[in-house]
Amino acid sequence: MSDSFAINHAPARTSHFVIMLFLALALMAALLNSSAPTPLYPLYQHELGLTAVSLTLIYGAYAAGVLISLFGVGNMAGKVQDLRSMIVPALFMVFCGALLFARADSFTLLFVARLLAGMGTGALTGAANMALVHFGPKDRGKVAALIATLSFTSGLALGPIFSGIALQTGFHATSLPFILIMAISFIAALGVMFKWPSSPVIIVHEKTKDKVEAENSSLLSGLQATGKNFFLCSVALFTSWAVAASILAVGPGVSESLLDIHNRGIYGYVIAAYLTIAGISQIMSRQLNARHSLLYGCLAQTLSVLVFAGAIALHSVILAGVGMIMGGYAYGAIFVGSATLVNMISPKASHARLISLYYVIAYVANGIPILLGVVIDHASLLLAVNLLCMASAIIGIILSLMVARSKFTT
Repeated sequence: MSDSFAINHAPARTSHFVIMLFLALALMAALLNSSAPTPLYPLYQHELGLTAVSLTLIYGAYAAGVLISLFGVGNMAGKVQDLRSMIVPALFMVFCGALLFARADSFTLLFVARLLAGMGTGALTGAANMALVHFGPKDRGKVAALIATLSFTSGLALGPIFSGIALQTGFHATSLPFILIMAISFIAALGVMFKWPSSPVIIVHEKTKDKVEAENSSLLSGLQATGKNFFLCSVALFTSWAVAASILAVGPGVSESLLDIHNRGIYGYVIAAYLTIAGISQIMSRQLNARHSLLYGCLAQTLSVLVFAGAIALHSVILAGVGMIMGGYAYGAIFVGSATLVNMISPKASHARLISLYYVIAYVANGIPILLGVVIDHASLLLAVNLLCMASAIIGIILSLMVARSKFTT
């Protein structure tokens, strides 16, 4: 063959269900560690005397960890012969992050715990997805993508539920959710180590013309080829993730201070519902034209923040719930639409670099809550929320108009 390829010597398909199950469990454990702390932030802030900036720094440490992994080991998944050498250490980092959370009694421990959780997720995601593609049916990765999406969605949704139940019952609220995560990550690691099919994944690299061209291609040439459409997709995802990150980081404080919801456990269930809707939206949006998915997502995002701003002004919990539902749909639709379009318009030679930049831009959005924390500490929570809603609504309108007028061609 003239193209670069990987020769995979795999065992009988009958044994693959078990390993795919443990890979899905591994991804779920990583995402549980991402979302479980969300309902606990007000409790940490109260018990440890944290400022709003400190709280959002703890939240942002997760994204920093993911970025460290993306830059540090992101390209290794396609080069190692046995993916267990990446998956098991990544699960160990997830385990350690959960352990630190369970014992955290200071800003430093919480920050390091989130950092480790992010590093574990970043290192695990690429390797586990690659393994799912290898062990799944030969369907161009469709089943693997579905399993990954369901694992991400279930992990993100169950994390706040674990914490919400612990908060409502008052039973070891700051440790029980993370003990469960430690158990799940430990089981996943054991499964990956001992249920991995006997024939290893053997990756054979060939220096072909296409590969040499890819190595010699520059990010600048890819950006020139995609034009403004790449930045349009990236800014759309950045805005979506900035809103989502803000909901997760300062949302508990908003529900308690501005919506008079004083049961902290309930917010965990609301976040679980929001993330579940986002996951369902991702699955459904795969059936739509990518440009339409992005357009509808931008419109829904704009409307959701306006509805949420109205809910704050009117102190309406019902209206806030409607805004959360719309925001969950927007998150999923923008993610799928923008990612599909970036894949579609990116030249083959610079595709990997453009995708990396696309996700780096998106993860930088997790720094927005830190800016909100500064506003909260120096002014008020209400002003921070109104600024977020106003800015994201204006950007959403501009993005919607630009997406409607843009032509995405390969």
